[in-house]
Amino acid sequence: MKVDIAIAGAMGALIGAGIYSIASAVSAQIGGLIQHPIAIGVAFVILLGFAIAEIPLMVFGLKKIAGSTTPRPFLLGTHLVYVTFASVYASIFILLTNQIVLGWVLAAILLVRFGTGVLFK
Repeated sequence: MKVDIAIAGAMGALIGAGIYSIASAVSAQIGGLIQHPIAIGVAFVILLGFAIAEIPLMVFGLKKIAGSTTPRPFLLGTHLVYVTFASVYASIFILLTNQIVLGWVLAAILLVRFGTGVLFK
């Protein structure tokens, strides 16, 4: 992994941690909209599906960007947003359900997204 990709991914992880922290604090103050355990499970599976389905599409797109003549800052910014966006799914989940532990599972996808930076040159 190149250093600049690693830095962009790390910045995305830090921004994602901030977004998740804010959402956690807000969810502690308000009750979740979804209370039924089956509905919570359905919401979790749907958001997890989106978060996982996005990975191969973004990896393909980022590899195309890395192999083209597109300026490097565009690749780095896209990778930063790609890594950060896993925490957006987790934040939506905890705001809807107030389930912090399952939110951490969704947020952990951020690490997989960060690791895909190895594929870009």
